[in-house]
This record gives sequence, C-alpha cells and structure tokens, in this order.
Amino acid sequence: MKPLLHARLFRLSIGPYTFSPGIFPTVVTVFFVYVMVTLGEWQYTKGEYISNQQDKINQRKHLAPVSMQELPHAQEDQIFIPVVVSGTFDTEHHFYFDNRIVKGFAGYDIYTPFTLDDGRTMLVNRGWLKQGRTRQELPEFDTVSARVTFKALVDRPPSKDFMLADNVHDTLSWPMVLQYVDTSEIGQMLGYEVMPMVLRLDKDAEHGFHREIPVMNLDSEKNIGYAFQWYAMTAALVVIYIAVNIRKRTDNE
Repeated sequence: MKPLLHARLFRLSIGPYTFSPGIFPTVVTVFFVYVMVTLGEWQYTKGEYISNQQDKINQRKHLAPVSMQELPHAQEDQIFIPVVVSGTFDTEHHFYFDNRIVKGFAGYDIYTPFTLDDGRTMLVNRGWLKQGRTRQELPEFDTVSARVTFKALVDRPPSKDFMLADNVHDTLSWPMVLQYVDTSEIGQMLGYEVMPMVLRLDKDAEHGFHREIPVMNLDSEKNIGYAFQWYAMTAALVVIYIAVNIRKRTDNE
C-alpha cells in the first residue's frame, strides 16, 4: 500500500516546474470530480425541467375549462388544467385528510368520491373544515345526492413521501381519516376503481368548504444555483489537485 501512495502517474516538465501527480490522489480526485459533475448536471437538468413546468402552469392558468375527454393523455400534462365535470357524489363515503393547517387552526381536507357521467370515479378535494374540540369529533357536513356540474382543477393526490404516519385501518368505518391519499388503496376500500388524479373544487363552486386554490410557484433558480455550486467545487478540487502536484525543479533535477 505504501508504494502505491507514493507512486507517480507521470512526470511532465513545464518550464521551471514539474507536474508529477501521484496515482492514488489522481484516482481519488477523478472519483470526486465525477461525482460532483454528475450532481451538478442532475441539479441543472432538474432546474431546467422545473422552469419548463412553471411555464406550462402559467399558461394553463389562462385556459378555458375543458371536459375530461379533452384532457391530454399524459398525467403530467393534466396538472392544474381547469375542467368542467358532471356526475354524482358518493354520499356514503368521505375521507378526511388529516393535519391540514389553515390560519393557525388544525383541520381536514375533505375528499369525496365523484362518479363522472362516463362512469369513471375521481376524488374531489372539496376544501378544508376545522377540527372539532377533540380529534374524535369529526366535522359534519351535507353532500348533495343529485347530479351536479362544477368547475375544478386537475391535480395530483397528496404524496405519501412527506407523511410521517401510515393509513392504518383495522376495520372500514365512515367517514375515514387519512394521513395520505393513495387512490389505489382507496379504490380497494371502496370496491371500485378510482382514477389516479384528483379534482380541486373551484373556489367559487358550490358543494365545498373553505378553499384556497394553491399557486404552484416552482423555483428553478435554486436548483441552478446548486448546480453551479457543484461545478465551483469541482473547479476548486482540480485547482487544488494541480497545486499539490506541481513543484519547482531544483538544480539537481
């Protein structure tokens, strides 16, 4: 091992200086340069993707509502597109999405299955209701059973990745409190298929509660900044590598 640490990769004379890098530090440097450049490229690519997504979302804010049949096929292209839907709510089943804070108060986002006229079912985020005096006192509300039409935004369900707890239900009881919204899991509970996207009830639509339609503000500059930090560290490492492996020749050399 000791000879390897002191072994030289090559020797290059540059005027009065000699550049003679060791094999071991060269291998280590190349490894870290590869890792940092890869991370920089990943952050830069992510920043460009976010920037493109933000442009799409800004454009979609001004779109006229469309029918579900007119939506793009790819789910990524459906996000935040306004739609007009008609159908009926499942008045027997409601899901309370837990730990939603609005103006300092704890409460729930209410999700109700909605069967479209074409027979497909989506969850509708009807808005927020304040928690009762205790967690056992779930807020109550009415749901119309007749066919209705309303405007909504297509969105992803809340991700499980950021939840601290699992949905644990030994028995099915309604309404049901959820820590995350998994449409496949909910479909198994209900006994019928639920589409993977959800609808956010429009702020001015009926049949809902307190709603603050979120503005998706994607910050691509942060990722671009991270990318240039990785590139800067890579450049600094290369400079250090050159500096520690170059020296001025003596008269005896």
